[in-house]
Amino acid sequence: MNTLSIPILLLGIGMLFVVLVVVLLLVARQLLVSRSRGAFECTVRRRGLVGGSSWQHGLMRFGTDRLRWFRAFSLRLRPELVLRRSQIRSVTRQNLPAQVEDGEERCLIEFRLRGGREVSAIVDTASGQR
Repeated sequence: MNTLSIPILLLGIGMLFVVLVVVLLLVARQLLVSRSRGAFECTVRRRGLVGGSSWQHGLMRFGTDRLRWFRAFSLRLRPELVLRRSQIRSVTRQNLPAQVEDGEERCLIEFRLRGGREVSAIVDTASGQR
């Protein structure tokens, strides 16, 4: 081996180690959030930085006084969205047809919050009935 290939080899091993650590952190965070009591899969409509909105997949976890939504595949330990029960003015539910035959039906839930803000979420029908 020449002297130039050793630093490149060390750099490759270092990058592999960093990627491995990030993947392990993602898996550990996902397990931590999903194993918690009261967690279910949920897709939430979020506003973008430019003003548009998009649907983002994640996990919703409900507690005694608030709903917490964690985005899937994120390293952030805190929830991306917190809905306190005292902020929720009204909730509407609408059943959505299954996308494929014999697929699970989904439920669109719209939260109207104090201050005029609205949050939309799509959950499985079984989760939406809670």
